[in-house]
Amino acid sequence: MSQWVPKPPPKEVTEVLKDILNGNEASLKHFFEKYPDLHWTEVSYLKTGDTVLHCAARLGLVNTIQYLLSSFAPKSVDCKNRDDKTSLHEAAQYSQYKACELLLEHGADVNALKRADWTPLMLACTKLVEDRSLKSVQVLLSKGAVVNCRNKDGWTVLHLVSREGDAMILKVLLEYGLDVKQKTKNGRIALHVAALHGHLDIIKVLLCLGLDINVRDRCGNTPLHEAASGGHVEVCKALISRGHLDIIEYFLNDFEWDINQATVDGYTVLHCAAKSARKEAFDLLVRKGADVSAKDKCERSPDSYVAY
Repeated sequence: MSQWVPKPPPKEVTEVLKDILNGNEASLKHFFEKYPDLHWTEVSYLKTGDTVLHCAARLGLVNTIQYLLSSFAPKSVDCKNRDDKTSLHEAAQYSQYKACELLLEHGADVNALKRADWTPLMLACTKLVEDRSLKSVQVLLSKGAVVNCRNKDGWTVLHLVSREGDAMILKVLLEYGLDVKQKTKNGRIALHVAALHGHLDIIKVLLCLGLDINVRDRCGNTPLHEAASGGHVEVCKALISRGHLDIIEYFLNDFEWDINQATVDGYTVLHCAAKSARKEAFDLLVRKGADVSAKDKCERSPDSYVAY
């Protein structure tokens, strides 16, 4: 009969987890040799629920991942932490594409949902790390990741990529059937998001796909309102000219939208530019015929907000 071995004290568990986070993979095997009846799912942070596999996935420690999933039964590859994140969520969020590959080989659920209905693919689109993020996205897509899933706020990978500004990832997602007309629960399309964050490359791709630049969200904002609010002059030009590169087209007023349309609060794009102290955007809009006397709900004109 084998001798009973007590479970490790919490402090010792914390120490081995810290070792893993510091890249000390050797200490893990010593730990399990000391506690042979322990399964890796029992080695976790009390507060977050992150297991040793979550930690290894976050850092891309493929040797540790292989050891854990090959040496213990059951594999429990989709074990979740207190935020309902699996190890694949962690690997995807931190662009650890090799870890993603390995976890998927061991049967990880490519479309697992964490709290607030985020998939691994969504997280892969939120933290851009050179070419690693693109590779992570490609790995997930190749294994059946669904591109049009929505989280609790109605955001999809389309909105996330438009926020982060990686046009290459956007083009790859389009190859897998991405619906570019999706709206969030606040009625925002990808153009709103890309315009707010000043991502001209994303704007150009979306305009080529025929998105309506006049779409309003639930607050009455158009993508142009967002671009002006952020002071993104080149994005304003791109939206105003609807993708035309020749700036002359811009001054000829050859477009379909009303530059003086207002939000539910009475803000025009000129109000937004003035409030954000964006002189270039303000001057650009005035030259295009924006009404400097337009009043918002507080009876204030754009000029009254100018702070530069």
